[in-house]
Amino acid sequence: MKPIFKPLIIIVTALLCVSLVGCGGDDEDDMKDDVAIDFVDTTWQVVSINGLMFEQLFAADEEAEFETEFMLGENSWTFSTDGSFTGTLKFIVTEKYPEPVSSMTQEIDINSAGDYTVEGTTLTVTNHDLTIDVDVTLEPKEVWEQQIVGKTVEELEDDLAAETKLGFAPTASGALFRDGTEYTWRHEEDSLTFSNLTQVIVLERAVE
Repeated sequence: MKPIFKPLIIIVTALLCVSLVGCGGDDEDDMKDDVAIDFVDTTWQVVSINGLMFEQLFAADEEAEFETEFMLGENSWTFSTDGSFTGTLKFIVTEKYPEPVSSMTQEIDINSAGDYTVEGTTLTVTNHDLTIDVDVTLEPKEVWEQQIVGKTVEELEDDLAAETKLGFAPTASGALFRDGTEYTWRHEEDSLTFSNLTQVIVLERAVE
């Protein structure tokens, strides 16, 4: 019943990077006016990473003996001309296990804010504040009680929540988003593409 943390780390760190990509388009000294207008006061949403749609990143591995359900609550990224950015990501991931029949639900709320500088198509993160709230629920309680030793179900829920929060931190080994890191972006009509040596992330303008 080991939870899948790696896909969560990948998507969250990618989304945090993407929020900054949008910000970079509005530096009036480096960007053309038409690009700057497209970026300012605009809400963006991530639609794919490395060719995979957002929801596919949370699908269970083909060899996994359980199924995964994903529910997106909020995927909203905005920026301003003063070099600051904000982003919110809320989602629920539920892993359902067949033997014994049980489940683990992770409710994750991530709020990102920070500052950036931009030169041409290169954006550098200069400051980042990240707030992460995670709530883990294991059901049914009596089934989990039979599977764990040395702690209560509530203690295990707290431990899993803490592990998930560490996986999302900017200092995590899999994190892409760190102060001083440079990113490259490209804007085409209503889409915004963020890329580096390992990822290609595509956003689209949110429908109001």
